[in-house]
Amino acid sequence: MAEPDLLILGDSHSVALKAGCDALGLRAEMLSFSGNIWHQGLVSLHRNRGIFVRNRAFQQRVAELAGRLGRGNVLSAEVPVLASFGFHLGRIVPPFGYNGHRTDADGFLGDEASQFASRALAEAYVRHFRRGHVRMLRRLSDMVPTIAVAPPDIFGAANYPLFVTIVKEMIRDAGVALFDPCAELFPGQAGLPEGFLTEDGVHGNATYGRRVIGLLLDRGLIARRVA
Repeated sequence: MAEPDLLILGDSHSVALKAGCDALGLRAEMLSFSGNIWHQGLVSLHRNRGIFVRNRAFQQRVAELAGRLGRGNVLSAEVPVLASFGFHLGRIVPPFGYNGHRTDADGFLGDEASQFASRALAEAYVRHFRRGHVRMLRRLSDMVPTIAVAPPDIFGAANYPLFVTIVKEMIRDAGVALFDPCAELFPGQAGLPEGFLTEDGVHGNATYGRRVIGLLLDRGLIARRVA
């Protein structure tokens, strides 16, 4: 088969990106794995296969994509990657707050049962769980053109905003290109506007994906492959 315009690699947030590509006529392939698989560090880069997942069902998806592409390595320097992995906030934010730790001063002062968590504490915690993911993003960007796409601004609850900021800083400090759709599409707004959310309330929908991909195209960050 002809090479796709791009490869989308990540977690459940990849679905909206793929829907946006389909709507705008981009030929995109997608490898989407559970956020928990990413959080546990079960996805890695492989010299010959490109991507390797220590999970039989998910690795089968890699093998199937390799078969469609007609090559053993699913990664190619000719095919840019949109990466939606590295955040997986649902796996690290709730445990951080189990004992009432709050990173926002207003929330802490308004809740006598809370415990204040400094920026330094939050950063050490996030770096512990996400250092490996950012390292993989850096290696990936050394191999193929890569843009990390931040997840949509869904949660306005305590700790989420700072955790997002820290991960974004880690990615940028690693020298990886980062695109934050919500900062571009809905600056200064908390959460997604009505009509941009899936029914589960925690993902951007196809309309959101189309806006994101459209903006990436307009900025020249991705492009249709010349026939």
